Amino acid sequence: MKRKLMYVTMAIAAMTALNSCSEDGFEKAYDEKTSLDSPYLFSEGYQDTIVVSYDLPTPATDWLGMVKDDTKVCKLSIPGTHDTMTGMGFYQPGLKYIFNMTAISQVSTLEEQMNSGLRFFDIRPVVSTDTIAKKKILRLTHGISELDVTFEQTIDWLQAYLKAHPSEFFIAKLQFDNGFEDQKDLFSLLSNVLHMPKYQGLFIENWRPDITVGEMRGKILWLSRFDLRPYNAAFHYPIVYCNWPDEDPDIKEDLDLEAQRSCAMYNMNDTTIKATLYKQDYYKTTTEKRMKNKQKTVIDMMHSAREVTAKDDNIWIVNHCSAYTEVSPRGYITNAANLHPLVIEDLQKNEGTVGIIPMDMACHDYVHCIINGGTPYTSDYLYGFHPLSLSLTNLLIKSNKSYFK
Repeated sequence: MKRKLMYVTMAIAAMTALNSCSEDGFEKAYDEKTSLDSPYLFSEGYQDTIVVSYDLPTPATDWLGMVKDDTKVCKLSIPGTHDTMTGMGFYQPGLKYIFNMTAISQVSTLEEQMNSGLRFFDIRPVVSTDTIAKKKILRLTHGISELDVTFEQTIDWLQAYLKAHPSEFFIAKLQFDNGFEDQKDLFSLLSNVLHMPKYQGLFIENWRPDITVGEMRGKILWLSRFDLRPYNAAFHYPIVYCNWPDEDPDIKEDLDLEAQRSCAMYNMNDTTIKATLYKQDYYKTTTEKRMKNKQKTVIDMMHSAREVTAKDDNIWIVNHCSAYTEVSPRGYITNAANLHPLVIEDLQKNEGTVGIIPMDMACHDYVHCIINGGTPYTSDYLYGFHPLSLSLTNLLIKSNKSYFK
């Protein structure tokens, strides 16, 4: 009953947000060649250009191959995505229309993201049901919106890419959006998938704060926002626990820079192995003040990151460019279009590396979207934005040049 009420609330919010769309302040980017039967949001690839040019001797598909083996991973700039899989489509029959209007924060597939050089992913498994096999499985989710892809499929795709590009590695954050109401099933299924024989040797088993690029090549490092040990103490965890408190402006609107810089990461098999974590995840930009707070804290964290990555300390940094301004895809695009240009400007002005930076609307410098077959004359059609995500990704890669071979 509680979940049904959430669906209804989201539907009302989505309708309200999208019906308020107007052309004021947005660039109209309709073209007669645009398909009007897209089932969900998409980006117009033919208009994609790298606004900020860059010059790398290796394609973005294999950019970590340029980095020296003995480079510590915590010293790098690593581009990534928030709610990585939301461009893959939604699963629940009858609810796809609603979720297409509320939960999309990416327009690109996982394959596109990997090929674009993104190496940090936000993976959110939830207990679901395989209606054909009639068994419980782990699907991915964004809040209550189940995606049309499973946890196992996602790992298969990551593994296939690493086999084809052995110089690369991935860092993947595990988050459990729907809480732990299905604790027993969730952790049983998680254990079953992570310990499948086909994944032997794929995951980092014994993380250290000073782990190097050479040690990470061809592997996946799992991070978790939750300490999973109380739910299954017997489980061997190839996962690093990050004490990652929320930064919810509804609770405390002002920034807490000290709290952002006093988090930690722990090896769950040996918690004496730990590192300081700088984490910025201020995730609501729903007012002008909050947007200014977000802009300020992203840039401040970039400056802090340059200071610590230049030293011998093994401090890890996760600095989210992602947030939301409203319950609709337009909100995620608007947020990216407000934040990414500032980060780009900072990267152009300053040398040094800045840690992991997850973003919304990755892989594209220009995004223009149609939802559920809308037209340029309905609220299901959104206008063009320039989030500059491709330029941001390329500049983050380029900022690692002092570690190139």
